Amino acid sequence: MWMFHIEIEATNECNTRCLHCPHESITRPYGKMEWRTFQTVMDKAFAFNVNDVSVEFAGMGEPLLNPNIYRFIEYISDRTPISLTTNASALTPQNTARLIDAGLDRLTISFNGTDQATYELMMGGLSFERAAGYLRTAVEMSKGKRMKVAANISVSKQTQTHLPEIRQYLQGVGVDTIFFSKCHNRGTYLNDSRICTTPLPPVNDSRCDIFENTLFVAWNGDVLSCCHDLSGENKIANLLTDELAPIMQKKQAIITQGVDFPICQGCNDMYRYMNASTPDGSPLSEWIYSLYASEDERTQKLVSRINDLTTQSAQQAETIQSLKLQLDERDQRIEEMTSARSSHWAERMRALRFRLAPSQSQRERIFLSVWQRVMGKKTV
Repeated sequence: MWMFHIEIEATNECNTRCLHCPHESITRPYGKMEWRTFQTVMDKAFAFNVNDVSVEFAGMGEPLLNPNIYRFIEYISDRTPISLTTNASALTPQNTARLIDAGLDRLTISFNGTDQATYELMMGGLSFERAAGYLRTAVEMSKGKRMKVAANISVSKQTQTHLPEIRQYLQGVGVDTIFFSKCHNRGTYLNDSRICTTPLPPVNDSRCDIFENTLFVAWNGDVLSCCHDLSGENKIANLLTDELAPIMQKKQAIITQGVDFPICQGCNDMYRYMNASTPDGSPLSEWIYSLYASEDERTQKLVSRINDLTTQSAQQAETIQSLKLQLDERDQRIEEMTSARSSHWAERMRALRFRLAPSQSQRERIFLSVWQRVMGKKTV
């Protein structure tokens, strides 16, 4: 069986309105995933693919608003890698301790800014001071534990000029894993050029690596195309009533013919192409970062790349010169062998001539006369 990633929407309720999130556009029902729903979903997932499952608690809500989240994590902590993405508003020291004790592997904190104005604008008014404090506490509490702390930055017009300082700040706190996600229109639900300017993908492009690699399960058990299906119109099945095998077969049929849900036609999420190679070969997150890094950093990267190419060019020139010398040596050996062979045969022919026609003999005079007529020469 192949590994597949399950994104669980513990809830689609949220306690803030981030600038880069169209949460207010949700029209499908609101709610929190119940214990029976989660248990059914995961039991079916493990029965279908026993060894190769990964789980992420994310979706269109704040997972820590569901009081069952710690029980969810504990239920599967010995069977699969688990990650959770949070806006950190409820990441008190007590809740951080509960996440660690439950067996969470990665806690990803959305952290969009290193100053109060930028952060609170991006995060819908959440306190920068409180979030920064919770972040530092989580990093400190996770030392030596199973849980590692990561951060995600949404690259919007408001943050794109501050990426190096955000990275430096987070690294200074002790966050080693940092993701950069290009702001996008969330399946056409966020269309504001003051926030996002990501271009649309090529016309009629039906590729979506998100759909191919992720099984998105809403809080009520619905399997949707992805978390951007805010209306629920792309429902594939419901894991409370349907088995996972036919659901996966249906997904594969959609992938084969091309992912063509209405929201996909105008979606400009770069992670639709997460498995594709970036222009410089770096991971997509790092490539997005490099697009908006400071001019100094970009210049340094260009200089470094030029130096790499110069070194490669010098090595290639050295290799070519070495091969040329080898060819010259081979040609010289061939010439020497040919000359030696020619001299050898010339001596043998001369010896043969004097054996057949000794010097000053009648036979030699006849031989020379015939040779001169054949060669058109007067003398040998």
